[in-house]
Amino acid sequence: MKRNLGNASKSRSGIYFVINNENDSRGITDRLKAAVGLCYIARLNNVPFKFIHQSGFDIRDYLAPNEVDWSAETSDIRRLPWRRKSLFYGPPFDDLPKLDPDVQYVCTSYAGKNVIEMTDVPDWQDVWRKLFWELFTPTKAVTDALASCTMPERYNTVNVRFINSLGTFERADYNAPLPPDEQARLIDKVLAKVDGCAQESDVPIIVYSDSIKFLNAAAACGFRTCDLDGVGHIGNLDVSELVCLKTFVYLFQMARSEKVYSILNLDGIPPNALYKSQYPRYAAIIGGKPFVRI
Repeated sequence: MKRNLGNASKSRSGIYFVINNENDSRGITDRLKAAVGLCYIARLNNVPFKFIHQSGFDIRDYLAPNEVDWSAETSDIRRLPWRRKSLFYGPPFDDLPKLDPDVQYVCTSYAGKNVIEMTDVPDWQDVWRKLFWELFTPTKAVTDALASCTMPERYNTVNVRFINSLGTFERADYNAPLPPDEQARLIDKVLAKVDGCAQESDVPIIVYSDSIKFLNAAAACGFRTCDLDGVGHIGNLDVSELVCLKTFVYLFQMARSEKVYSILNLDGIPPNALYKSQYPRYAAIIGGKPFVRI
């Protein structure tokens, strides 16, 4: 049966997705997957979708409403509990919720999952990308920052995420810094993978990473890297406006590349030394570009 994904009429009912200081530890990819997924569920139920982001920054500084008016304020949330219900976004997605059009559903508890992919929607990447662009468009701050970067007309991007392997980067229990000799060996192995990407590419490559130490090593080997100013993670507390801005700038730079590589699989390195980041994967989906995990 064909699902109705048309825009719903304006109302104070519908789904209100709220990210605040109590549920803000996830990265931008998890937040966007949840936002698009909740909008998808709202569309299936023909109710409005609203997004309130109060976690360290206002997402409207970086992403503006495009075709869907999702902008809302905390004051829009009803105070009468009998007209409001809590909604959890996360798997299993066996039975998608059937929503009452007269009730306001407030989601503050979410998992960074993709309901469109997990319910086997045909051509789910195309569906997700279309809905993303209906929801969001870069703000002037982001487009100005993108325009200020001197980029090749054509390029591929390579992303590698270490989290804390090469030094404390993120307040997470995923891993801890490796001993210096193992860090050096890890960097050499990753640089060999980057060189492999460069050898098979007929356009320049640009290297992205969460480790300034690695980016400096890549630059020393002659590889072009992303701008080191603003490398950080929005899940950390008290990040600067520059880190927030660059999170979106790097996302759209990768989306504009012709191909996105993500380095993950290396022989002879400790478990969890590299992280299976979804950030480059969804950048490729946003741009409609090939994605390769190597």
